[in-house]
Amino acid sequence: MKTIRRLYFYLVAFISMEVVLWGLIGLARSLFSDSVGDGAYQLAQALALILVGTPVFGIHWWAAQRSTKKDAEEHASGVRAFFFYAVSLALLIPVAQNGVAVLNRLLLDAFDISVSRAVWGGNQSLVDNLIAAVMNALLASYFISVLRNDWAQVTAKAALAFTRRVYRYIWVLYSLIMSIAGVQQILRYLLSRPTASPSDFADTSWFVNGLALTIVGVPLWVWAWKTVQDALADKVERNSLIRLGVLYVLSLSGVIFVLSVSGIVVNALLELILGEIDSFKELMREIGGPLSIGIPLGAVWAYYGHWLKRDLAAVPDAPRRAGMNRLYTYILAFIGLTATFSGTAMLLSFLIDFSLGTSLWAGSMSSNLTASLSTLIVGLPLWLLTWRQMQAEALATDEAGDHARRSIIRKIFLYIAIFAGVVGGMVAAVQLISLLLEALLDAPPRRFTNDLLDSLQMLILFGGLLAYHWKTLQKDGMQSSATLEEHHAAFKLLILDEENGTLVQQLVPV
Repeated sequence: MKTIRRLYFYLVAFISMEVVLWGLIGLARSLFSDSVGDGAYQLAQALALILVGTPVFGIHWWAAQRSTKKDAEEHASGVRAFFFYAVSLALLIPVAQNGVAVLNRLLLDAFDISVSRAVWGGNQSLVDNLIAAVMNALLASYFISVLRNDWAQVTAKAALAFTRRVYRYIWVLYSLIMSIAGVQQILRYLLSRPTASPSDFADTSWFVNGLALTIVGVPLWVWAWKTVQDALADKVERNSLIRLGVLYVLSLSGVIFVLSVSGIVVNALLELILGEIDSFKELMREIGGPLSIGIPLGAVWAYYGHWLKRDLAAVPDAPRRAGMNRLYTYILAFIGLTATFSGTAMLLSFLIDFSLGTSLWAGSMSSNLTASLSTLIVGLPLWLLTWRQMQAEALATDEAGDHARRSIIRKIFLYIAIFAGVVGGMVAAVQLISLLLEALLDAPPRRFTNDLLDSLQMLILFGGLLAYHWKTLQKDGMQSSATLEEHHAAFKLLILDEENGTLVQQLVPV
């Protein structure tokens, strides 16, 4: 009941605080409004928000504060901690966004570009942004002072520490996304310039918008990441699952985007070789956009992948450390296996179409070939590299190998592959049998041979997927059983027989 009560009071306090805040912002903006009609409407709306929100916020905030003075449990509650850090985010992020808007318009003016092209706040004025930023900052300073007082008074700080940790990583993610977006816009402009012409020039607003995002985002990210890194002096922070989760997400997001971009680039290069793309300018038009995304995300993968490896290497418990590494590697192996399977299926379909002189997909045959080859070129090396590493670990005969074979992560990977093989094989078998029955009933489809061979190759592929991973699972089981028998054989047994020794003679083989 106490938790529900806390949720009610703090949620209403949060909502009514935002109502009062936007009422104050609207009131201040109405004083600087040029239009009499719009100014009157804005003033009326602002006063209504203030008149309604102020008593609601005052009552609920007073009740919440009174409860903390009477009950130490209320003071240290997770709901209260979440409220303060959520309020801080809700108030400080708009300060950063208004800063971006002001800088963005100033830069657009400097480059003689319409401010309507701004990525943020194109229809606002300097006064609008300054009022919003100042109001948010003033209110944030009040709640931050109350939060600091809580840190000084509360004895049980677990809820505060946990929520602060989440808060810090949200700032890391927010500022990193802003920085990536800024760099992407700048690269998009730079990569489009070699292909630009007087009638189709590179959009300079990309560069200006990206510059504004970068100028604000990069220093903000440096501050947020430094704050997180400085906190690692605390053992609890170093061992935080939230930190590992963020590092996993950033590393895997980077590698997924880099692989996708690599596939697009390889596909474009193959199309250039096969004549589908006939000029360097056309090639740059194809790969410029993907590269502008892939380059900054590749840097994210490299940087945070480095920190992930460092954090995992610092885990003192060897089995736990190996399990964390295993999770990352199996996710990459799954991505590589999926791409390899898809590329192989597309390549076989192309070969069927080519041999029969027909096209399964719309477009030219060469585009089908480049799509399948680019998927294989990207996916196959990734799968081979990661899967061979995991197989070598699982085939080891030591204790680490036994842990690897019994790993729940490995079991999940193998059973997902087996499941896909069974279900996909069933679908392909149904399609194949249906085609054969249609032919027996003298009602074959128009593309009977193509469909038949395509269903057959999918059945073979899914069957191979099923057989390989099922065999791997069986081999794991047999190896685990053999290891267990070796351990049992190494057990030493002491038998004490106080009689005439008949029990020992019966138990011990001659």
